[in-house]
Amino acid sequence: MRKSLFYSVLILLGMLLFGACGKEEGPEPTEALSPTPEVTVTPEPTATPEPTKAPSPTPMGAHLPEGINLKNTYGETFGRIGTCFNANQLSDISAWKVIDEQYNSITLENEMKPDAILGNSSKLITLDEAKALGYVIPENYKEDTVPELNFRYTDRAIEFCVKHDLGLRGHTLVWHSQTPGWFFREGYTSQGEVVTPEVMDARLEFYIRTVMGHVYDQENGDLVYSWDVVNEYVHADGHGWKEVYGNEGLEPSFARLAFEIADDVLKQYELRDKVSLLYNDFNTYSDTSAILKLVTFINANEKICDGIGMQSHLKTSYPSASSYLYTVQKFLDEGYEVQITELDVGNSNDLMQGLYYYDIMKGLLEKKQNGGNITGITLWGLADIYSWRGDEKPLLFKTMKLPKLAYYKVLDAYVDAGLYTAE
Repeated sequence: MRKSLFYSVLILLGMLLFGACGKEEGPEPTEALSPTPEVTVTPEPTATPEPTKAPSPTPMGAHLPEGINLKNTYGETFGRIGTCFNANQLSDISAWKVIDEQYNSITLENEMKPDAILGNSSKLITLDEAKALGYVIPENYKEDTVPELNFRYTDRAIEFCVKHDLGLRGHTLVWHSQTPGWFFREGYTSQGEVVTPEVMDARLEFYIRTVMGHVYDQENGDLVYSWDVVNEYVHADGHGWKEVYGNEGLEPSFARLAFEIADDVLKQYELRDKVSLLYNDFNTYSDTSAILKLVTFINANEKICDGIGMQSHLKTSYPSASSYLYTVQKFLDEGYEVQITELDVGNSNDLMQGLYYYDIMKGLLEKKQNGGNITGITLWGLADIYSWRGDEKPLLFKTMKLPKLAYYKVLDAYVDAGLYTAE
């Protein structure tokens, strides 16, 4: 019994020991992983995109050759490219710069006209005093006195032209519009009676010989390469010349006399082949026939009027470029020299003006290339702000520093003609 109990206990202990040894050990429990928190990435603020910039417009004239200007184009082809200048601009350094860059000629706007030289009222001097000043007293002059002449601005202009290597147009010797009334009356007074044609002939000769002689007696006077001897006669009404000589139609004796005197002065100074004597007028394209009749009369005995100054105060609406150029050709066909003396173009917008200038210049270049005797072009002013037609914005520059489309179109015409050669 005890033995049986002993064996039973022993068997039980063995079973327990066997179970402990044979049972497979499981892995240690894995610690539950804390869930990985989602990382919220704050996006960098997106920069507001810059608006797409419109491409910068190509500057006007960027297509043209570098260094091109009026002087090294039209100045080369026509001999003279000019502008009008006034007394104030003779002292304006900013105006000098434009002149040096663009032009090789000037015309005084008013300072060589008869009223500027004679004055609003006469200051009379004796003939001896006049001769001491270098005045020319012709043999047929029977009066005891002459008016003193004011050459201040003429002399300043010549000095300016020497300094800046420019030519000068003499504008103008005989013009009804700006000749003081006292010049036609006895005693050189506004209250005097109108003088006779014989007295006026002598006064005219005194004036022209003295003015031209004063210029050419100077060392550099020969830079005056052209004179508007008679200005705008075809359009003159009720003026002092007509009071003296009567209505002579298109055969004015004083106009022929003026050219005869001027021609003789040039011969005296041996300049006849170097200086042009012109009849200058506006609306030449509508009064072509009358102008040709006048010049034919002046030249009846000898060709003393070399040609015609076409003032050319134009508008894009009138005349058409073709009509204007037809007139130029008409004068050329008659054997006359042509100078474009006072060019400006009134307009309603810059584009129309630019295209009009292009057509005019293109036509002038073609005529010059075909042998046309066109010897100069003068723009009537440095910029719109100085123009006598300022409200019509007629010139190539808005201000002296701001060229307009018209300026570039003028240069386009030259390049398109195949004439420009870079220096």
